[in-house]
Amino acid sequence: MKRSVMSFLSLVLFVLVLGVGSSASAEDETLTWEYWQENTVDTNVKAMKAPPSFSSSDGTWVPFDPREGASAPEGTRSAWLRVHVPADMRGDESFFFATIDQSVRVYLDGSTIYRYGSSDPQLEQYGRKWHLVNLPAWAAGRELIIRVTSDNPWVLTQLNRVHIDKESELVKRLFIYDFPYVAGLTAIAIFMMVIGVYFVVDAARRGIYLRLMLLLTTFFVWMFSSSNLIFMWMDWPAFWWRAELISSFLLPIAGSILLVGVVNRQYRSWIMRLNNIFVVLLVVGVIIEMMGQFGLYMMQFPYVPGLAVWGSYAAYALWKSSKAGNKHAAALLIALLIIVPLDIIDALAFQYRLYEGQTFFTPFSVYTIGFFIIQLIMDRAEAERQLMEHASTLEEEVQEVKKRMEIDPLTGVYNRNRFPSAMRDFTKIARDTGEPLSLVMFDIDHFKSINDTYGHDAGDEVLFGFAQTIRSFLDRRHILIRWGGEEFILLCLHYDGDQAQAFANQIREGVAKARLLTAQQVTCSGGIGVWHGPDDDAAALVKRADTALYASKEGGRNRISCEPKDGKTRMPPPSPQEQALAKEKQGEHTKSNIMNLQWR
Repeated sequence: MKRSVMSFLSLVLFVLVLGVGSSASAEDETLTWEYWQENTVDTNVKAMKAPPSFSSSDGTWVPFDPREGASAPEGTRSAWLRVHVPADMRGDESFFFATIDQSVRVYLDGSTIYRYGSSDPQLEQYGRKWHLVNLPAWAAGRELIIRVTSDNPWVLTQLNRVHIDKESELVKRLFIYDFPYVAGLTAIAIFMMVIGVYFVVDAARRGIYLRLMLLLTTFFVWMFSSSNLIFMWMDWPAFWWRAELISSFLLPIAGSILLVGVVNRQYRSWIMRLNNIFVVLLVVGVIIEMMGQFGLYMMQFPYVPGLAVWGSYAAYALWKSSKAGNKHAAALLIALLIIVPLDIIDALAFQYRLYEGQTFFTPFSVYTIGFFIIQLIMDRAEAERQLMEHASTLEEEVQEVKKRMEIDPLTGVYNRNRFPSAMRDFTKIARDTGEPLSLVMFDIDHFKSINDTYGHDAGDEVLFGFAQTIRSFLDRRHILIRWGGEEFILLCLHYDGDQAQAFANQIREGVAKARLLTAQQVTCSGGIGVWHGPDDDAAALVKRADTALYASKEGGRNRISCEPKDGKTRMPPPSPQEQALAKEKQGEHTKSNIMNLQWR
């Protein structure tokens, strides 16, 4: 940031030196100007079709600098000027000069070759105007007589940017002179489009964007009306002259409105108080204009010291605010420290005629507003980054909370809060792939007696060990959920009923071998429900698995039952131990019957 600021300042200094160093052209230096100073001042302005005789008894020709104007007597409203065309002039050259609020008539050998405005200036304003007078080939070495008329005593006889050259070269010079305005207008247009985009998307900072848009619009109007090229398409000198003067007062007013939205609170009141300087100057100038005088031009004289006072305090307020950590104030301070000094320099050149440069420097300063816009964009990007980080953190926290809500704190497996989403995910996969899906409901056998005999701590250890044992058999095709108490649900993707029953029996045998309780063997029972397709209900699936689990318990526990296709629960065949026990019981029953018969 500092490097870019220094680069821009160096560029401004270079342009400043270039503009001042080339303040006078070769054509200006070769022309000798004279002012006809009459012995008797005649304030009555009459239309003249030809210049007077200029008798030595009536007055004398006095050399003068047209950039500074002649020392015309008070009350003079019309003046005669004379300049000699260089003898070496080529035959295709033109005479170029600019005026402010003056009517102009150019004579060559007593004949009118150019005219702008009327000969009666009363209640007329001619604005800022440049003139291009085509010279005939025979004008070389002859004298041009120019009659200027104005009610404005400050501008009478002042001619700016005087050149004699080919018309193409003069137009090219005009384009070069106005290039800063064209470039500046383009920059402002780009700035306004950027701000417009952010105005739409960033509701939190719309206030500052509106203030900035107001300043940029005022800057645009001032630069547009100050341009000379505008006369090629809209030749309204008086209108553009008033627009230029009014916008020059509005610029610091719009700047104050922007500053109030940027600086810290304690500096805002004084900025608005100093802003009243330009409000008063503008109002007074308009009132004087309505009275038929040149009020807006007159108010330009106190404009420069007012701008210096206002700019000094504004810079102080921005500096203090930036030291307090206000990044926007720091960025705007850069623009202010460049815009105000260059504006003062241009005002001195324009109003006080301290020098005449090839161009004004204020158009260059508009680029410095880019620092402030860049800061706004960077703040927006930083806010977006922080918002994304916050959203990411919030999402992680939500996921963590959700995870905690779905995890059973005792066993570490999912609780029944996870069942709806797990069922939804697995059924979607099963539906899309056509693979089977089964649900196994496990229950620890005689768990209540374990709690009653060994205590709840031992029961908790059994629950934890039971869950960990089941998890040792699982992969990503399975989801284990603690349904409640000693009941667990196992979702098995890609398992039909037979496959699920075989897998559940492996788990059942693993639990029996695990010795979850040292004092006795812990076994489990299970029931299997098979998903029948998209029309199947999760609650019905759980119900079928629970029915199958009940059948396992009724069948003696430590077994797995599966829902059959015919709707009747299919019991597993008795184990060898169960068969032996059944034979033993059958034998005892037979022996008892024989003894009863013998006793009888």
